[in-house]
Order: sequence, then structure tokens, then C-alpha cells
Amino acid sequence: MSEQAKKQTIKKQLEKELATWQTKMDEAKVQMHLGMKDAEDKIKPHVEKLDKELNEAKVKLEAFEQSSEGAWEEVKAGVESSIDVMKMAFESVEKHFTKDKK
Repeated sequence: MSEQAKKQTIKKQLEKELATWQTKMDEAKVQMHLGMKDAEDKIKPHVEKLDKELNEAKVKLEAFEQSSEGAWEEVKAGVESSIDVMKMAFESVEKHFTKDKK
């Protein structure tokens, strides 16, 4: 597989993962707005962190397309790092939903 083909494959995978996170982010916002004020206060900081990381990941993904050979792997690592932070923040949000439903 050529370097360019590998880059495009990875870009598509990252785009798909960010789209998944955008959906989760939208769902979390809906739940936050539908929930009680107390739940909103608990969840809001996590949702804000998710939103910030998602936006940063999107910016990094744009840089991925413009990156030179070799440099795109570093950009990929940055996007993956943002995704990891989103996973942790989302797990915190899920814990609040689970706790509030019990």
C-alpha cells in the first residue's frame, strides 16, 4: 500500500470515529437538556470537555490532510489522543446517567 493510500485509509477511519463521537456528543447534550437541573450541573463540565476535545480533534484532522509525508503520523497520534480524552470524559458522563437512573 502506498504512503498516500495508507494516509487516506487512516483519514477515513479517523473521520468515522469523529462522526461517532459527534453523535455521542449530540446525545449527551440532549440528555443534559432533558435531565433535571441537578443532573445538568453534574454532567455539564464533562460535556463541555467532550465538546472542546471534539473540536480540537476536528482541527487536528484538518491538519492531517495538509500534513507532509511522515508528519501525518504525528498528527494522527494527536487526533487519537483527543479521542482517548473524549472516551474518558464520556465514561464520566455515562456514570452520571447510570447513577441517576438507579
